[in-house]
Amino acid sequence: MNDARSATAPTGTTRPRPPKRPWRPAVSLVAFVVAAVIGVVAHLGSPEWTVAALAVPMVCLAMGWVPLLRLPSPRGTTIVQLVAVVLLLGPAALAPRTTLELLPGAVALAMIAAFMHQLARRDARPRLVESVSAVVAGVALLGSGVCLVPLVVDPRGRDAIVAVMAATALATLADVGLGRRPRGVIAASCAVASLVLGALAAVVAHEVTGSSALPVVALVVAGALAGGVSYALRQIQSVLPSLWGRRAQIASASGSVLTTGVVAYALAMVVGVVPF
Repeated sequence: MNDARSATAPTGTTRPRPPKRPWRPAVSLVAFVVAAVIGVVAHLGSPEWTVAALAVPMVCLAMGWVPLLRLPSPRGTTIVQLVAVVLLLGPAALAPRTTLELLPGAVALAMIAAFMHQLARRDARPRLVESVSAVVAGVALLGSGVCLVPLVVDPRGRDAIVAVMAATALATLADVGLGRRPRGVIAASCAVASLVLGALAAVVAHEVTGSSALPVVALVVAGALAGGVSYALRQIQSVLPSLWGRRAQIASASGSVLTTGVVAYALAMVVGVVPF
């Protein structure tokens, strides 16, 4: 009996294999389309249309965040996320130039709404920390997307958005590596490819559509960051069993695009569009 147990028991040197990360083409396609639409609309220079272009993925993220992460109290959590969308996009629609001046207050109100929701729960509040953390993460992604709005009023800011969105869109080609285990050579190569594709797309997009002269080094760094960050978020979420649902897939794709908003804002800071 002891011999049989010792034969089947794992040894001390055995390591569990990492989970396989399946590639879901719908996530990559939606991310590509969302990034392309935001880039094209921002290039037109209309803050109102940019807000409208951002509103769609932000609402999709708010509606799909609960099924993506399988959070408790789904109805209340979804309402909180939608309230956060209104609080963040409202100032952007009314006063695009002062969006970021009002952003801390909007985020604070969204956090208050999140905690009020937890206090109002009547299910003994299971998974409280997970629920609050997920709501905070969702608000952070939404806030990152809003950072794009004040950049549209400046030509260099528009060029920064176009470069970053082009990098995010082209980096979706690296998602084929999501069908491999994360320690595999192909998966590692695709992760590196997301950086290279992002940097290349940012430089080429600026050369084709740019109306200002942004530094090439800044474009390369911003493009690589945008491509790598968006790819990494999809890579992390690809193992979630809930990603089979359409709402969850659209939310994952939307979040991977919105998260690059801070990259575009950082690029705009480097070139002097907004102060440090």
